Amino acid sequence: MQRSAMRRGASNVELLVGMVILSIAAMAVARVVISQTRYFEHQKTAIQARSVPRGPLNRLVSDLRMVEAIGGVIFASDTAVVVRAPYALGVTCTNVIGNTYVSILPVDSAMYDSPGFSGYAWRGSDGVYTYVESGTPLLPILDLNLCNIPIVTPLLAPGARIVKIPIPLANPPLSLGTPVFLYRKIRYSFRPSSALPNSRGLFRTIVATGQTEELSAPFEATAKFRFFVLSSRVPEAAAPADLSTLRGIQLVLDGMSEQVPSGRVAKQTAPFTTAVYFKNRPN
Repeated sequence: MQRSAMRRGASNVELLVGMVILSIAAMAVARVVISQTRYFEHQKTAIQARSVPRGPLNRLVSDLRMVEAIGGVIFASDTAVVVRAPYALGVTCTNVIGNTYVSILPVDSAMYDSPGFSGYAWRGSDGVYTYVESGTPLLPILDLNLCNIPIVTPLLAPGARIVKIPIPLANPPLSLGTPVFLYRKIRYSFRPSSALPNSRGLFRTIVATGQTEELSAPFEATAKFRFFVLSSRVPEAAAPADLSTLRGIQLVLDGMSEQVPSGRVAKQTAPFTTAVYFKNRPN
């Protein structure tokens, strides 16, 4: 009986061929992995750039959309605006011994109790609001039935309240039922970010308290405020000298990613533009 021939191992040539084939396959897989990694990184930075302007948008618009057209803006430039933002609305309901009482419509308690009261404004017969700066919050009145008069039905729902203004609003006193609102002075500004060095952020400041909050970052250098004057549909780059002619603000909130994605030399950007038009515009 013959012994079976012993099997030889792989030759050097076979090993070299196998290594070449394996290297080619590994390079192909590596290219796919690198390509997918870059794709996901680009997607991530694009999402970052888009989220920058969308984050503070609700806060910004909720303040600006309540601003009254004449007198609501007290400072404006392409990098900052200061507005009188109403946070509680009501009507005058009685005048007693030189005090004016205002029945406030139901309002969110967190919004109402937040610090930063700056003053109040009342609407004249010509439709123009008169603003009164005041650093002292108005006194709340616990008895909601104080305004139980024929022209103003007392509001007893949760969130309703009465406040006392310790002076007559006008001479002679205003007609009962005159609209009144309470406001806070708020500054929105683009300036160097505190959270991300060497970038731009959008800040919200309560003027009465100086409390500042960085809403979002980073923004491109093109992020700015533009202004609608009277009935013009084209926003202007500079605010008008007469701020009472402002009828809206265009918000150019061009965001950008926090880092440069692989394979690129610049950060991802996301152009974003919207506008807010003021309330109670006479023209």
